Amino acid sequence: MKTNIIITILLVFISINICAQDNKLYIYWPDFDKDETICGYVDSNGEIVIPAGKYPNIFTAEFDKIAFVLLKDKKGVYAIDRSEKILFQICSFEFGPDIISNGLFRIIENGKIGFANMNGEIVIKPRFQFVYPFQENGFAIFCENGTWSMLDKYIPVIKGKWGAINRQGVIVIPATYDSGAEDYLIKDGKSYKLNKQGKLELKQN
Repeated sequence: MKTNIIITILLVFISINICAQDNKLYIYWPDFDKDETICGYVDSNGEIVIPAGKYPNIFTAEFDKIAFVLLKDKKGVYAIDRSEKILFQICSFEFGPDIISNGLFRIIENGKIGFANMNGEIVIKPRFQFVYPFQENGFAIFCENGTWSMLDKYIPVIKGKWGAINRQGVIVIPATYDSGAEDYLIKDGKSYKLNKQGKLELKQN
């Protein structure tokens, strides 16, 4: 009897997950060999929901709650929801959207950078001049009063003062450091790496 109950629960769980997956939209190309940028979305039955070519390019293979796309009348990469409402601009310094790190990605609003998640929710309001993606330790390095540099795509901002925030957007290391990179801060020629507790440790070269 208990075995039958467990099997029933498992079958219900599996069916719920299948239905949830079926609710997604999937990218398709009418002629991938000719032009891989002309694409759209179909549902799990193969029915076209968003026609190919409506957006100049699509970067999200499985469209659950939001998708990253290019728009015909705006520069940059944007997030849209399932009703195709534009949510926000995605931070992008090359050709594609920002990486998703720790479930978050960077967004831009009025020249400031913040973070959102794949549910389409703004988690940290855009207020930083510049901030790197979140690292495995759960912290992100940010800059205040820096100067934008086009010379190095890996270090787009130089000078200014640098600090660190946690996933709630709380400043855990004040912006008092001379320089910063994706996962460490520099002061007086010494590099400091954040541990998982948000404490700085002298970085060994």
